[in-house]
Amino acid sequence: MGLIVDRTLTAREFIDECLEFKRQHNPRSRFMRELVLGKLDPGQLRAWARDFYYYVEPAIPSIAAWLASAPTLPERDTYRLIARNLAGEMGYIAEPEHHDLYLQFCEGLGVSRAQILEQLPLASTVGAASTVGHYCRSSFVEGLGAFGLAVEMELPEIPNGAQIFYEALSKHYGLDEKALEFWYVHIEAEHEHGENAERALALCGQTREQQTLIRRAFRFSVLAHTGMREGYDRFLDGALD
Repeated sequence: MGLIVDRTLTAREFIDECLEFKRQHNPRSRFMRELVLGKLDPGQLRAWARDFYYYVEPAIPSIAAWLASAPTLPERDTYRLIARNLAGEMGYIAEPEHHDLYLQFCEGLGVSRAQILEQLPLASTVGAASTVGHYCRSSFVEGLGAFGLAVEMELPEIPNGAQIFYEALSKHYGLDEKALEFWYVHIEAEHEHGENAERALALCGQTREQQTLIRRAFRFSVLAHTGMREGYDRFLDGALD
Protein backbone atom coordinates (compact mmCIF):
# COMPACT_ATOMS: atom_id res chain seq x y z
CA MET A 1 0.00 0.00 0.00
CA GLY A 2 1.29 3.45 -0.92
CA LEU A 3 1.28 6.56 1.21
CA ILE A 4 -1.99 7.76 -0.31
CA VAL A 5 -5.03 5.48 -0.53
CA ASP A 6 -8.39 6.08 -2.17
CA ARG A 7 -10.56 5.76 0.93
CA THR A 8 -10.60 6.46 4.63
CA LEU A 9 -9.78 3.38 6.69
CA THR A 10 -11.49 2.49 9.93
CA ALA A 11 -9.32 2.95 13.01
CA ARG A 12 -8.94 -0.84 13.26
CA GLU A 13 -7.92 -1.14 9.61
CA PHE A 14 -5.39 1.64 10.02
CA ILE A 15 -3.87 0.08 13.15
CA ASP A 16 -3.62 -3.29 11.39
CA GLU A 17 -1.88 -1.63 8.45
CA CYS A 18 0.62 0.01 10.79
CA LEU A 19 1.30 -3.24 12.63
CA GLU A 20 1.96 -5.06 9.37
CA PHE A 21 4.39 -2.32 8.26
CA LYS A 22 6.25 -2.72 11.57
CA ARG A 23 6.48 -6.48 11.04
CA GLN A 24 7.93 -5.99 7.58
CA HIS A 25 10.54 -3.53 8.85
CA ASN A 26 11.50 -5.15 12.13
CA PRO A 27 15.19 -4.32 12.73
CA ARG A 28 17.76 -7.01 12.05
CA SER A 29 20.41 -5.98 14.52
CA ARG A 30 23.30 -8.23 15.50
CA PHE A 31 24.06 -5.87 18.38
CA MET A 32 20.56 -6.10 19.85
CA ARG A 33 20.69 -9.89 19.62
CA GLU A 34 24.08 -9.99 21.35
CA LEU A 35 22.81 -7.63 24.07
CA VAL A 36 19.79 -9.79 24.83
CA LEU A 37 21.93 -12.95 24.91
CA GLY A 38 24.45 -11.35 27.29
CA LYS A 39 27.37 -11.49 24.87
CA LEU A 40 28.43 -7.82 24.88
CA ASP A 41 31.62 -6.80 26.61
CA PRO A 42 31.55 -3.86 29.05
CA GLY A 43 32.96 -1.42 26.50
CA GLN A 44 30.30 -2.26 23.93
CA LEU A 45 27.52 -1.95 26.51
CA ARG A 46 28.78 1.42 27.73
CA ALA A 47 29.17 2.71 24.17
CA TRP A 48 25.55 1.82 23.43
CA ALA A 49 24.32 3.41 26.67
CA ARG A 50 26.17 6.66 25.90
CA ASP A 51 24.80 6.70 22.37
CA PHE A 52 21.19 5.97 23.31
CA TYR A 53 21.23 8.95 25.67
CA TYR A 54 21.09 11.16 22.59
CA TYR A 55 17.76 9.57 21.76
CA VAL A 56 16.38 9.72 25.31
CA GLU A 57 17.44 13.30 26.07
CA PRO A 58 15.31 15.12 23.43
CA ALA A 59 12.24 12.94 23.97
CA ILE A 60 10.56 15.07 26.65
CA PRO A 61 10.84 18.36 24.70
CA SER A 62 9.44 16.56 21.64
CA ILE A 63 6.44 15.24 23.58
CA ALA A 64 5.87 18.73 25.02
CA ALA A 65 5.81 20.17 21.50
CA TRP A 66 3.39 17.45 20.43
CA LEU A 67 1.09 18.24 23.36
CA ALA A 68 1.11 21.92 22.41
CA SER A 69 -0.65 21.08 19.15
CA ALA A 70 -3.14 18.59 20.61
CA PRO A 71 -6.77 19.48 19.88
CA THR A 72 -9.05 20.64 22.69
CA LEU A 73 -12.24 20.82 20.62
CA PRO A 74 -14.75 19.27 20.28
CA GLU A 75 -13.43 17.15 23.18
CA ARG A 76 -10.42 17.21 25.49
CA ASP A 77 -9.81 13.47 25.76
CA THR A 78 -6.93 13.49 23.28
CA TYR A 79 -5.24 16.40 25.01
CA ARG A 80 -5.51 14.64 28.36
CA LEU A 81 -4.08 11.39 26.99
CA ILE A 82 -0.93 13.08 25.69
CA ALA A 83 -0.65 15.26 28.80
CA ARG A 84 -0.62 12.12 30.93
CA ASN A 85 2.19 10.69 28.79
CA LEU A 86 4.22 13.87 29.28
CA ALA A 87 3.52 14.01 33.01
CA GLY A 88 4.78 10.47 33.38
CA GLU A 89 7.94 11.19 31.41
CA MET A 90 8.63 14.28 33.53
CA GLY A 91 8.20 12.44 36.83
CA TYR A 92 4.92 13.94 37.99
CA ILE A 93 2.96 10.70 38.40
CA ALA A 94 4.76 7.77 40.00
CA GLU A 95 8.52 7.94 39.50
CA PRO A 96 11.36 10.45 38.85
CA GLU A 97 11.85 12.09 35.48
CA HIS A 98 12.73 9.45 32.92
CA HIS A 99 15.72 11.47 31.70
CA ASP A 100 17.18 11.31 35.22
CA LEU A 101 16.42 7.60 35.47
CA TYR A 102 18.40 7.04 32.29
CA LEU A 103 21.38 8.88 33.76
CA GLN A 104 20.96 6.63 36.81
CA PHE A 105 21.16 3.63 34.48
CA CYS A 106 24.35 4.98 32.91
CA GLU A 107 25.86 5.57 36.35
CA GLY A 108 25.17 1.90 37.13
CA LEU A 109 27.39 1.09 34.16
CA GLY A 110 30.08 3.45 35.41
CA VAL A 111 29.26 6.14 32.85
CA SER A 112 28.84 9.78 33.92
CA ARG A 113 26.94 12.46 32.04
CA ALA A 114 30.25 14.19 31.35
CA GLN A 115 31.47 11.02 29.65
CA ILE A 116 28.26 10.80 27.67
CA LEU A 117 28.72 14.31 26.35
CA GLU A 118 32.24 13.45 25.18
CA GLN A 119 30.88 10.87 22.72
CA LEU A 120 29.29 11.90 19.44
CA PRO A 121 26.14 9.88 18.68
CA LEU A 122 25.85 7.69 15.62
CA ALA A 123 24.22 9.32 12.61
CA SER A 124 21.44 6.72 12.80
CA THR A 125 20.66 7.75 16.39
CA VAL A 126 20.56 11.42 15.41
CA GLY A 127 18.24 10.45 12.56
CA ALA A 128 15.73 8.64 14.76
CA ALA A 129 15.64 11.39 17.39
CA SER A 130 15.38 14.10 14.74
CA THR A 131 12.57 12.32 12.91
CA VAL A 132 10.45 12.14 16.06
CA GLY A 133 11.24 15.76 16.93
CA HIS A 134 10.41 16.99 13.43
CA TYR A 135 6.99 15.38 13.26
CA CYS A 136 6.06 16.21 16.86
CA ARG A 137 6.67 19.86 15.98
CA SER A 138 4.93 19.71 12.59
CA SER A 139 1.36 18.85 13.58
CA PHE A 140 -0.52 16.77 16.10
CA VAL A 141 -1.48 14.04 13.65
CA GLU A 142 2.09 13.71 12.36
CA GLY A 143 3.35 13.46 15.94
CA LEU A 144 0.75 10.78 16.52
CA GLY A 145 2.18 8.79 13.63
CA ALA A 146 5.86 9.31 14.39
CA PHE A 147 5.79 8.96 18.16
CA GLY A 148 2.46 7.59 19.36
CA LEU A 149 2.21 4.78 16.81
CA ALA A 150 5.76 4.23 15.54
CA VAL A 151 7.46 4.36 18.95
CA GLU A 152 4.88 3.46 21.57
CA MET A 153 2.57 0.99 19.83
CA GLU A 154 4.15 -2.44 20.02
CA LEU A 155 3.55 -5.58 18.01
CA PRO A 156 1.20 -7.78 20.06
CA GLU A 157 3.16 -10.96 19.32
CA ILE A 158 6.50 -9.53 20.48
CA PRO A 159 7.33 -9.11 24.19
CA ASN A 160 7.43 -5.60 25.63
CA GLY A 161 10.68 -3.95 24.51
CA ALA A 162 11.47 -2.45 27.90
CA GLN A 163 10.89 -5.81 29.55
CA ILE A 164 13.32 -7.50 27.17
CA PHE A 165 16.02 -4.95 28.05
CA TYR A 166 15.23 -5.13 31.76
CA GLU A 167 15.50 -8.90 31.91
CA ALA A 168 18.63 -9.08 29.76
CA LEU A 169 20.47 -6.34 31.66
CA SER A 170 19.50 -7.87 34.99
CA LYS A 171 20.38 -11.45 34.07
CA HIS A 172 23.58 -10.98 32.12
CA TYR A 173 25.22 -7.75 33.20
CA GLY A 174 24.85 -7.67 36.98
CA LEU A 175 22.91 -4.41 37.25
CA ASP A 176 20.86 -3.76 40.38
CA GLU A 177 17.26 -2.54 40.65
CA LYS A 178 18.30 1.10 41.01
CA ALA A 179 20.30 1.01 37.79
CA LEU A 180 17.44 -0.75 36.00
CA GLU A 181 14.64 1.53 37.18
CA PHE A 182 14.51 3.35 33.82
CA TRP A 183 13.67 0.09 32.06
CA TYR A 184 11.35 -1.17 34.78
CA VAL A 185 9.07 1.89 34.72
CA HIS A 186 8.81 1.65 30.94
CA ILE A 187 7.43 -1.88 31.09
CA GLU A 188 4.05 -0.56 32.22
CA ALA A 189 4.40 2.87 30.62
CA GLU A 190 4.87 1.47 27.10
CA HIS A 191 1.66 -0.53 27.35
CA GLU A 192 -0.38 2.43 28.58
CA HIS A 193 1.15 4.92 26.14
CA GLY A 194 0.56 2.62 23.19
CA GLU A 195 -3.10 2.29 24.13
CA ASN A 196 -3.35 6.08 24.48
CA ALA A 197 -2.03 6.49 20.93
CA GLU A 198 -4.61 4.08 19.56
CA ARG A 199 -7.38 5.98 21.34
CA ALA A 200 -6.08 9.26 19.94
CA LEU A 201 -6.12 7.79 16.43
CA ALA A 202 -9.82 6.96 16.77
CA LEU A 203 -10.47 10.63 17.57
CA CYS A 204 -8.03 12.40 15.24
CA GLY A 205 -7.48 10.09 12.30
CA GLN A 206 -10.97 10.14 10.84
CA THR A 207 -10.32 11.58 7.38
CA ARG A 208 -8.30 10.44 4.38
CA GLU A 209 -6.15 13.56 4.64
CA GLN A 210 -5.37 13.00 8.33
CA GLN A 211 -4.57 9.35 7.72
CA THR A 212 -2.19 10.25 4.89
CA LEU A 213 -0.20 12.55 7.17
CA ILE A 214 -0.19 10.00 9.98
CA ARG A 215 0.86 7.20 7.62
CA ARG A 216 3.85 9.09 6.22
CA ALA A 217 5.08 10.18 9.64
CA PHE A 218 4.59 6.67 11.00
CA ARG A 219 6.43 4.93 8.19
CA PHE A 220 9.34 7.36 8.09
CA SER A 221 9.70 7.09 11.87
CA VAL A 222 9.63 3.27 11.77
CA LEU A 223 12.35 3.31 9.12
CA ALA A 224 14.45 5.75 11.17
CA HIS A 225 14.15 3.61 14.30
CA THR A 226 15.01 0.47 12.37
CA GLY A 227 18.10 2.28 11.12
CA MET A 228 19.02 3.32 14.66
CA ARG A 229 18.92 -0.23 16.01
CA GLU A 230 20.75 -1.67 13.04
CA GLY A 231 23.29 1.13 13.37
CA TYR A 232 24.39 -0.24 16.74
CA ASP A 233 26.11 -3.04 14.88
CA ARG A 234 29.01 -0.61 14.47
CA PHE A 235 29.78 -1.13 18.14
CA LEU A 236 30.44 -4.80 17.42
CA ASP A 237 33.04 -3.75 14.87
CA GLY A 238 35.03 -1.53 17.23
CA ALA A 239 33.35 1.87 16.64
CA LEU A 240 33.33 2.81 20.33
CA ASP A 241 34.36 6.47 20.10
